[in-house]
Amino acid sequence: MYKTVGRMTTATDSQHETQLKDLAQMIIGAGALALPVAMSQDTWEIAKGLSPGDIAALACTSVLLIAGFVYAAYFRGRLREHWSNLLGRVLSIYGLTWIISSVSLLLVNQAPWLTDSTLALSETVLVSLPASFAATIVDHMS
Repeated sequence: MYKTVGRMTTATDSQHETQLKDLAQMIIGAGALALPVAMSQDTWEIAKGLSPGDIAALACTSVLLIAGFVYAAYFRGRLREHWSNLLGRVLSIYGLTWIISSVSLLLVNQAPWLTDSTLALSETVLVSLPASFAATIVDHMS
């Protein structure tokens, strides 16, 4: 699993691939923050005031921060060899977090996808921001 190069121990290629255990950890990490944030009335109120540009900026910020952390933790100096693994891990973290956040909001009747999809999207993106950090950190703990 690990190989030593000089004094530095690095992960082998098999550790860069997203596996079922990683997905489970991402779901648990995302749920740990998505549930309490989704139940906050402050979140619902903030989401009502977000413009489409704000929503896009929050989503991009989440993805870029995840990518930065994943790069630093797994792929530093080896991006050319593993860019597809980096992309896959970032998208799986954000995608799972987004789903967990949306389901959390649905559980408390705060994601009106059928009547106000813009508000539901705002709330989901807003809840996904902190939840994606938790998912990323829990994924890295293995």
